[in-house]
Amino acid sequence: MRNKLLELLVCPEDKKPLEIVNPEYVSEDIRTGTLSCASCGRRFPVVNFIPRFVEETNYAEIFGFQWKTFRTVQIDSVTSQGSLETFMKKTAFSEDFLRGKLVLDVGVGAGRYADIASRWGAEVVGIDLSTAVEAARLNLQDRPNVHLVQADLFRLPFREESFDVIYSIGVLHHTPNTEAAFREISRFLKKGGTIAIWLYERWTHSRRRSLTALAKVRNMTTRLPAHVLYYMTSSAIVLYYLYKIPFIRSVQRYLPISKNRNWRWRWLDTFDLYHPKYQWFHTYPEVYRWFRGNFSDIQLLDEPLSMRATK
Repeated sequence: MRNKLLELLVCPEDKKPLEIVNPEYVSEDIRTGTLSCASCGRRFPVVNFIPRFVEETNYAEIFGFQWKTFRTVQIDSVTSQGSLETFMKKTAFSEDFLRGKLVLDVGVGAGRYADIASRWGAEVVGIDLSTAVEAARLNLQDRPNVHLVQADLFRLPFREESFDVIYSIGVLHHTPNTEAAFREISRFLKKGGTIAIWLYERWTHSRRRSLTALAKVRNMTTRLPAHVLYYMTSSAIVLYYLYKIPFIRSVQRYLPISKNRNWRWRWLDTFDLYHPKYQWFHTYPEVYRWFRGNFSDIQLLDEPLSMRATK
């Protein structure tokens, strides 16, 4: 944690300033310490360079396991696997647009998109409810313009209207209520700022039938220990080829897997399909209604279901 981040943080309860108590510095980074609110008396630890505003256990902690296990799979600066193209499709952002802006990455995970935004010259604050922030730190610790916070998006430790840009890609639909999550993060966007989100889309009727089948399987898989599901989903590496056989192909409807050609991505994406406690699917008209009234220049992007707008 750098002093620049301290300037942005406030108590998530009363929005009053925080001060750092007993900091341990490593170079210009604060490795440990306590963030204290003089107004309400609440205290929040800094652990392993990251301020923590959440309980140790929460519904999203399996994402911590996921991103620490698959830490480098989706990081372009490590694997050059196409995250840049995905980021541009799902946000329509460009390097010129983000350069010099203060950006909030909601659900930073292992830092897949913070890696790109920071390389483009943005000052990026990445938040995640889970300990995935530790994987992001390992990936991005050499970036002075990247700041990481473990926090609940429903209790963010920032002042309202603080950020020039907010994006959330593949995260809001894993919260208890996607619309409520969207409205909550929107409070932290400056007037005239830009927000971009990507959500799971509820596609055609046949797709809905497959979602029903998936939901039945997930009733079991979401209850499994993370390490058990990790090894079970490794079967996607081989199933990808077996599902090409005609008489086996129909099984996909009941036990879908990722179709990514890269085996490591395929394993990761399949794990991600079966483990989250919450997994919601939405339509363009539904999400458009969330934007209508409080935003202008609403854009429905080509990558389903991606939208961006100006506050």
